[in-house]
Amino acid sequence: MAAKTEKITLTLPRDLMQKVREYAPQRGQSKFVADAVAYFIEAQEGLALREELVAGYKAVAAESAAMAEEGLPLSLEAWDNSLPPYEDEWTDDALG
Repeated sequence: MAAKTEKITLTLPRDLMQKVREYAPQRGQSKFVADAVAYFIEAQEGLALREELVAGYKAVAAESAAMAEEGLPLSLEAWDNSLPPYEDEWTDDALG
């Protein structure tokens, strides 16, 4: 089933329309413009989503940093406790 279309009239700057003619054959100009508009809308929605994500990350950044700071000593202590004791193989005798 083909997508439904709607016939419209657009007014574009002459130099922009000349670029459209360079990239799209006369019978393909409507599809070219439709694809360009769809691409633009998708890009704008992607930018809006990115801005929302950045705002969300910034909103919880201080809280996340505080939580990480609280957990860091525990993480370091767990790391220290998981390591075997250090045994120095290199003594003055070994060096000759």
